[in-house]
Amino acid sequence: MVDGDSFGAGSVGAGSFGGGTRRLAEALLIAAVSPALPGLAHLRAGRVRLGAALLGAQALLLVGAAVAVAQGRSLFMELSVRPGWLLAVSGGGVLLAGLWAVLIIHSYALLVPDGLSPLWRLAGGTTVSVLCLLVVVPPLTVAHYGYLQRDLVESLFAEGPGRGAAGTAGGAPDTQDPWARTPRLNVLLIGGDADVDRPGVRTDSMTVASVDTRTGDTLLLSLPRNLQHVPVWSGTERVPFPPEGLLNAVYEDGIRRPGVLAGGGHVRNPGAELLKRTVAHILGRPVPYYAMVDMRSFRQIVDAVGGVRLCVADAVPVPRQQVPSGVLRPGCRRLSGREALWYGRSRTGSSDYARMSRQKCLMWALARQAGPLTVLRSFQRLTTVFKDSVNTDLPQRLLPSLVGLAAKIRTAEITSLQFVPPLISTWRPDYHKIRKLTTLAVRDSASGTRATNGLHILSDSCT
Repeated sequence: MVDGDSFGAGSVGAGSFGGGTRRLAEALLIAAVSPALPGLAHLRAGRVRLGAALLGAQALLLVGAAVAVAQGRSLFMELSVRPGWLLAVSGGGVLLAGLWAVLIIHSYALLVPDGLSPLWRLAGGTTVSVLCLLVVVPPLTVAHYGYLQRDLVESLFAEGPGRGAAGTAGGAPDTQDPWARTPRLNVLLIGGDADVDRPGVRTDSMTVASVDTRTGDTLLLSLPRNLQHVPVWSGTERVPFPPEGLLNAVYEDGIRRPGVLAGGGHVRNPGAELLKRTVAHILGRPVPYYAMVDMRSFRQIVDAVGGVRLCVADAVPVPRQQVPSGVLRPGCRRLSGREALWYGRSRTGSSDYARMSRQKCLMWALARQAGPLTVLRSFQRLTTVFKDSVNTDLPQRLLPSLVGLAAKIRTAEITSLQFVPPLISTWRPDYHKIRKLTTLAVRDSASGTRATNGLHILSDSCT
């Protein structure tokens, strides 16, 4: 049995046992706080100049960090999508973890009393080892997140120079006002129905998000999947396409025939590129970028952020193998990823057009609820999902500017216009009318008016 006398045996006699253990406890305490107060151990050991220098350097770093957080939050967010800075964050986290561990060990070594018995030395060394393990966790976590974010940016977003911010002006965005020459940014949002039991891809959700870059107000222009007599557009001319062919078949046509694209099919995704050019031609608006997500990843995204709170207006029948009750009942509640997927996918007892409306509500709800803290809690899982299941041609160089714009969109007004019956016939669509309505809707979105037929505020119909 080991008691206080045996721990104090050896060079430290009975009279000095209490003093030795107090000095050991003091050494461990100062070592534990040394990452927050570097130099404290040196001051205690009589190395005043070095201790004061370390504390002074720490104070300057803390002041600089506080000023940076207060003055440059938007800059920090923008830097979080720059691969070079993310690499520096990862390297800095690893370096900081090593420095903190060394500082703890060195501080303890300066203050540990002489003459301790082997058992007390073992206890002190073990405690220091545990302190080192605990203190390296935060900086190594930051380094890991930096690595994941850098890997996501480099794998998901194109490296090429891309187009102008909205396809109307070349060159990189202005550093003072990145959207000075771009009043609106148009991005085609594509929802594909590829899944484990569904070969091929049918783009059953096609919506252009037209964002006012000054205010963040967003107009969602939705085209139905079953639009016929589609003017498939190569970029310079129409591409042969059967009159009875549906808009949701354009993607697969581009995959099969990448050579129909003007300039060749040497793009990331020839199917998405052909669909993007066709949608831009239909709307009469430049659409320089697309983002595509499939059903399986959508389900995983919703689960990763802890579900999505939504108000179900009417009962939505769904397959019993997906939702045991066989129906999503009316009411406001948090939907799981599977429930949210079938809320936006089901056509049983309704129509394509009712489904399109529900899909817009899902987009609106996710945009409102997926805040920074929610994303951070699910960061590792989300990065895996995005890498595997999201496809886009947004260039890396545009990401810093998009970060600031995304913050505006979260609190801005979102309006929606769907080109569905009775506004537009799907089997004999009036494409001239679609272009005219698009122009009017963009004007109304920018001015805050609601004169365009079919235009409505999304929050009014989704809450």
